[in-house]
Amino acid sequence: MCLIKEYGGVKVMNLTDSSVKIARREMGVSHHVPITHFNAPTILESKTGALFSVIKFSGVPFETEKTEIINSASSGWHRALSALDERFALLGTLHRRKVSCELKGEFNNKFAKQVDQAYQSQFIDKSLYVNDLYVAVIFKGLTTGKVGRLSDLLCRVNERYIKDARTARREINMKQLNDAIFQLTTSLSEFGPHVLGSHDDALGYSGLLAYVSLFVNGGETLSFKNNSSAFASDKTFEKTKRAVSIYPQGHIAQVITAKRIFFGDFIQFQGALPKETRFAAMVSVKRYGAESASIMLDPLLHLDGEFIATQSFLFESKTEVDKKMDRQGNKMQNANDPATSQIEALATARDDLASDHIAMGYHHNTVMILSDSIQDLERLIAQTIKCYMNAGIVAVRETLGQEPAFWSQIPTNFKYIARSSLISSKNFTDFFPLHNYRTGFMDANHLGSAMMLIETPSKTPLWLNLHAKGPKDNPSPGHTTLIGGNGSGKTVAMCCFDAQLNRYGGSSFFFDRNRGAEIYIRACEGHYAVLSPDHAEEIHFNPLQLADTATNRKFCKDWLIQLVKKEHETEIDERIADQLGQCVDYAYEQLAPEHRHLTHASKILPISFDRWIRLRRWLRGDKGRPDGEYAYLFDNEFDALNLQNKMGFDMTHFLDHEPPSVLAALTMYLMHRIELSLKKDGRLVSIFLDEAWQYLDNDYWQTKLKKWLPTLRKLNCHLIFATQSPRSVVSSPIKHMILDNCATNIYFANPQAKPEDYIDGFNLSPEEFNCIKENEIQSRLFLYKQGHESALARLNLGHLKDLLKIMSGTQASVDLLTKIRKEAGDHPKDWLPLFLGRSHML
Repeated sequence: MCLIKEYGGVKVMNLTDSSVKIARREMGVSHHVPITHFNAPTILESKTGALFSVIKFSGVPFETEKTEIINSASSGWHRALSALDERFALLGTLHRRKVSCELKGEFNNKFAKQVDQAYQSQFIDKSLYVNDLYVAVIFKGLTTGKVGRLSDLLCRVNERYIKDARTARREINMKQLNDAIFQLTTSLSEFGPHVLGSHDDALGYSGLLAYVSLFVNGGETLSFKNNSSAFASDKTFEKTKRAVSIYPQGHIAQVITAKRIFFGDFIQFQGALPKETRFAAMVSVKRYGAESASIMLDPLLHLDGEFIATQSFLFESKTEVDKKMDRQGNKMQNANDPATSQIEALATARDDLASDHIAMGYHHNTVMILSDSIQDLERLIAQTIKCYMNAGIVAVRETLGQEPAFWSQIPTNFKYIARSSLISSKNFTDFFPLHNYRTGFMDANHLGSAMMLIETPSKTPLWLNLHAKGPKDNPSPGHTTLIGGNGSGKTVAMCCFDAQLNRYGGSSFFFDRNRGAEIYIRACEGHYAVLSPDHAEEIHFNPLQLADTATNRKFCKDWLIQLVKKEHETEIDERIADQLGQCVDYAYEQLAPEHRHLTHASKILPISFDRWIRLRRWLRGDKGRPDGEYAYLFDNEFDALNLQNKMGFDMTHFLDHEPPSVLAALTMYLMHRIELSLKKDGRLVSIFLDEAWQYLDNDYWQTKLKKWLPTLRKLNCHLIFATQSPRSVVSSPIKHMILDNCATNIYFANPQAKPEDYIDGFNLSPEEFNCIKENEIQSRLFLYKQGHESALARLNLGHLKDLLKIMSGTQASVDLLTKIRKEAGDHPKDWLPLFLGRSHML
C-alpha cells in the first residue's frame, strides 16, 4: 500500500517519491470496475456478460402530497419492479449534489435591479442541492439453481469455442433488457423516467458514461470525447460512426477516472491540483428495522451535504427463497423461539411470494458521504447515521470494509457486496421510494425564464413562477392569489415579486392599502396617488374625457349607472338606464371636449329623474348647492390620469370608510383605463390588488370577471389577488371565479389557520394545510401551489437589509418619506439616501 500521513488529525494516502514504485504495482481502477464496453448508447456490458441500462427519474414529491397519493405512487413502483424475475437486479442511486444557481435578467428599473442584486447575493456562497435519482436495470441471467448453473456452463463452453453463439446470446439478452426498460418506463411515467444514452447526440456526451464516472470521481461526472470514428470497444457493433466519438474504444474503466483514489481512514479523491481534493466515507446498513415505510429515509434529502446513496436488489428465484424461508421457519420452531410474530410474518411472506404479491431478493445499502473537508465530513457521517437510527435501522461507518463498500456502488459489481440481506420487493421500494422535491421550471412559458429563485427548507432550489407552463408564442395563465396574515410579509412579498418581474420589462399597477407599497413605488420612480378626500386636490379623473369609441361609450354608460345604484342593487330600471345613456351620448355628440364633464352631461336629465339624490353626490355644486361628497373624484374639467410603467393607488379610505358601490365606481374607471393600455404593445402588465375581494365583490365585477380574466391573459396581463384574511376569500361569492382562473396560489405560514378555510375553502390537502399551520409566521415559509403541484419554500430577504424598509411601509416610515420629499424633491436619487440614513431612527 501507499504511505500514510496525518491530515487534519486523520490518516490519508500520501504518495512520496519512494512509494511510486509501490503505487505502480497496485491494482488500477480497471481491476475493480467490471464494466467493459458499450453495446448501444443505452447499454453497457460487464466482464461476466451482464448487461445494464440506467433510467434517470425526476421522482415524485412527498413533502406536501396526500398520504394516499404517496402510497399510490409506492404501490405503482412496486408493481412495476415485481414484473421482473431472478434474471434481473436493480441498483438504485441517489446522488445529492451541490449546484450553482444564477438567475439572470435585463432590468430596466434601477431600483428593481438593486433589489435583485442584493437578493441574488445570498446564493453566491450558499450551498444548494439537487437530488438525482437513477435505477440501473441489470440483466444478469440465471445465476442460481440447476438451470442457472447449467446455463453458465454451456455459456462458458460456447464462449470458449463458438464466437457466434456469444453474439447471438448477447442479442437475445439485449432484447430482454430493452423489454424490461420499456415496461418500467411505461409503468413509471408519473416518476418522470428518462433512459440515459437516449439523447446523447443532443447532450454532446454519453449520459450513461457520465453516470458510471460518478462513483470513481467523488460525485463529479466525466464527459468523454475521443477523436476517433469508432463507436465503442465492442467491434461487433458497427451501426454508429462519427468523426468525434463520445464513446471510448478501450476498456470503460480506463477512461472514466479523472481523479486518483486513495484509501486510508477516509477515501481521498485527488485531482491534478492540490486544491482539487475531496474526501469521502462509507456508511452501510448493518441491521434492519422491524418494519419499513416509504418515508423512512426521506430525512436524508434534508442533509446539508453531498452524498451518493446506493441500494441494490438482486432478485432471487422463488424456489431458492422458499427453501431458505422453510429452513428459517424450522430453525425457529426447533429452537422454541418465542417470537411468534416473526413466525407468522414469515408465513405471510411465503404466501405473498407464492401468490406473486411480492418478490424477494438480496439487498444492500451504502452511503458514500462527500466533502471538501474532513471536519465537515465527520459532521455529515454523524447526521447520516442518525437518519438511519431514527428510521429504526442500524447503520455503521465502514472501516476495514470501506474499500469493498466503495466498489460495491458500481453496477454489476456484486462480488464486493459484504453486507446483504434477503428482503421483499416492497421493502426495497421503501428503501428507495423515488421521492424528490419539486424544483419548479426554469424556462417553460412565454416569459423565457423563471421569475425568481427560491430556497426550500431542504436546501434545494425552487424556480418560482407566477405564470403556468405554456408555449412560447402565447401568454400563459398568470393570475395569482397570495394569502398572508398580519406580519407574514405579504406586502414585502408583493413588492419583491414586482421587482423580480421587472426582468421581463413591462408595467405594474398597485391597488394598495395603508400606503404599504408607496415607498417602494416611489423608489422605482413610479407615480403614487392617495385616493381620499384629504388628497382631493391630487385627483383629477373624468371618464367623459375618454376618446369617443364604442368601447368607451359603453363603459361610461355602465359607470354612470353604477354612480346611481343603491347598495346591493343588482338591476336598475330600464328607463333610468336609458336616461343615463342619453347623457353619455349627449356629452360626446353635443358638448365640446373641454365641456365634457359630469355636471354638463347630466343637465339633460329631467327634474323628475328618480336618482337625483344619488347622482348629486358625484356633482359639483351650483347656485348655492355645495359640492357632492364624491364630486372631487370624477366631476373635473380634465382628466389627469396618465398611466406610467409603475403606479400605485392607495385605496384605504374607500376600503374602510365608503360603501361598496362607491368603491366599485372608482375601481371600474381605474381598471378600464388599465385595460385600454393593454392593447398597445403586448408587454407584460401586473396588477397587484391588496384585499382584492373587497374591490371585486359586487355585481359589476361578478358579471365582468367571467370574460375579463381570460381576456387579460391573452393581453399578457395578470392579476395578483392578495389578502390577509382567508375567510374573506372563502366567504366571497366570487371565490370560485377567482380561484378557478388562478395559475398560482401562495399561502404564507399561519399558526392560526383553520381547516375549514384552507382544506374546505381552498381545497388543500391535509398535508398542505399542515405545512401552513405548523410553521411560525417568522419562518417566512410559504406553500407554493400550481395546479395539483405544491412545494414548501422560504422567502429569505435577509440580504436586502435596509432595502426592506423600502419594500414595506409603515405609518412612521411613510410620514418620514413625505417629510424628506418636501426637503429634497421627488426623485429617488435625491431622497432615497436621506431616507435610508434617517429610517434607522424609526
